[in-house]
Amino acid sequence: MYFPSKKDLWIYPINWGCIIACFTPFFIGRDYGALFFTIPFAILLVWSWFTTGYKVNNELLIIRNGPIKKKIPIKDIKKITKTQNPLASSALSIDRLEITYGSDFGMALVSPKDKQKFASLLKSINPQIEVNNNINQ
Repeated sequence: MYFPSKKDLWIYPINWGCIIACFTPFFIGRDYGALFFTIPFAILLVWSWFTTGYKVNNELLIIRNGPIKKKIPIKDIKKITKTQNPLASSALSIDRLEITYGSDFGMALVSPKDKQKFASLLKSINPQIEVNNNINQ
């Protein structure tokens, strides 16, 4: 099952402003060489905007953010807690879930639109997952 990332309202102008700024050399008619660097960056931002999401299958949680893909075995997930941790992550919202997994205390931050359904699905696959009760709040 696929869960798209929640997108905070304040992220829209920042993301799209950066994308438009990448094309500024084209609009002002100067320094076309800069487009060599800014166009790929704009493509990366657009790609990340439209593909950030989380896929849950029978044994894996696949976290996708543009060209970056991370696979976490669901059997290795230990805990899911609600957080507002601002660390860089595959999340387009500050309203996040922190997933602790593995024996070396790996951590992933995600922001699915439907946090409750996401956590419930993971818990149904691995009943050993500790889920905080305040996820819906």
